[in-house]
Amino acid sequence: MLKTLKAKKNPTLLDCQEAYNLWDALISRYNTIQQVQIWHNFIHDKDFSLLIKHTYMELMDKQATKLEKIMDDYRLALPKRPPQGINTPNNIEAYEDRFLASISINMMQEFITQQIRFIRTSLTSEFIRKTFMGFLGEAADLYDTALKYAKLKGWLSIPPLYKQVPPEIQETLDAGEAYQLWDHLAARYDTIEKTQKYENFAHDADFKALLLLGLQNVLEKQANELQKECAKFAIILPSRPPKTISTNEGMELYDDEIIFRDIFTGMQFIMELHATAFKQSTTNDRLRKMYRRLLDEELNAMNNWIKYGKAKGWLRPIPMFNLN
Repeated sequence: MLKTLKAKKNPTLLDCQEAYNLWDALISRYNTIQQVQIWHNFIHDKDFSLLIKHTYMELMDKQATKLEKIMDDYRLALPKRPPQGINTPNNIEAYEDRFLASISINMMQEFITQQIRFIRTSLTSEFIRKTFMGFLGEAADLYDTALKYAKLKGWLSIPPLYKQVPPEIQETLDAGEAYQLWDHLAARYDTIEKTQKYENFAHDADFKALLLLGLQNVLEKQANELQKECAKFAIILPSRPPKTISTNEGMELYDDEIIFRDIFTGMQFIMELHATAFKQSTTNDRLRKMYRRLLDEELNAMNNWIKYGKAKGWLRPIPMFNLN
């Protein structure tokens, strides 16, 4: 609350993209509320009706209310709200619950993608960035619940299954999930090798220590976990990076600020990679849970990376939103 009041007194803490993100997020929730109101008139299954009305719609209402408050604090113009309710006179047999569940899940997937975009482009206000991080967590919980319910009802289509899973493994893996495991491991290997080089080329002692900490506590730890998952399901393993890279040659060619921004761009990519895997892992619930954890770890790491970059002066200033 204090941060919100401070933001109202000091509007320079809001940049142009954050102003757009707030507006875009609120419009999105208004549209979702209106769409869900329409869908609700055609649902037959009582439990599905409760999930849509008391989980999906109430979450959108709650987030919209929070966004309205933030935008009002920043004196941003609010768009028109959707109707209080929508009653459709059409034939309620026009849509099957299976179809409504499918498009609801697709809409939730897009909603997660949208929150990732808001988070990675809200760099000035930590309060706004953390607000979107909270929204993402709520959206991920809702998506997981909706997926499990659709699977329970038999409404979820089964993707092509990965055929090379060893017979002694009791878990099911689809083709997309097999690719995501391989792709994640390959991406982590590339990041490890790049970080090893950057740790040699960095000049600032604190920055070198931070790179080494990330290499040992995050990158290598996650790579080991992904290696085990690939081995478990008999997925081909990509070649590993060198165990160590030690060289001082060419140090003058690398600037700490450029290294920082290159790693920051990589973190944004990995965050989207985790989110994609989380959305795509519809067959194996355990792997979806793993990707959710990896996404949370990357979000927290990126949030700290942004604060570190600001302290060092390595983040480029963004055009501020002009309230006058």
